[in-house]
Amino acid sequence: MRRSKVTKSRLPVIHIIGLPGAGKTTLGEKLSKEFNLPVFNIGKYRSMFPSSEVGEADAWLLLFNNLSKQKWENYILETTGLNSRECFLRAAFSFPDVLTIKLVAQRKILYERIRMKNKSEQGGDWLFSADFRDKFEFARKMFGQFKNIPAEITIDTSHKTAQDVFRKAASGLKLWAP
Repeated sequence: MRRSKVTKSRLPVIHIIGLPGAGKTTLGEKLSKEFNLPVFNIGKYRSMFPSSEVGEADAWLLLFNNLSKQKWENYILETTGLNSRECFLRAAFSFPDVLTIKLVAQRKILYERIRMKNKSEQGGDWLFSADFRDKFEFARKMFGQFKNIPAEITIDTSHKTAQDVFRKAASGLKLWAP
């Protein structure tokens, strides 16, 4: 099995996953600055297409096309980790080509953080599914399922500052550096 290491010239896909309010966007921005990497957020791609199953598929296809243009390296991908389309990454690329950072938090902390978001970021058409009316319901229903997703680095963000989470993630990434 081929082993590669994280370096400034070649980094694996850094896949940040977490439920709404876990701190994915904040961590992605901080890691982006530290490692000079672009961040790809599936939510931004979803907003470009109609809120439908076809729109969802089109969003993922465009995202994967853009990741392919990056040669599948040297970028940060931000998702919940719960979409079946994400299985493509693990099927196509083995560890260490994809490094998953899983952000977890207590349910009540997730709710507090979602509540602090702008109303437009709390729900509505953010997810192409009739099963979840907003991020609160998504976090509530998917909390148990999310616990079972594997990751190379797991960080509980419940009582940590954004800087603490960044330091832990950055030090974890540096473990893969030569």
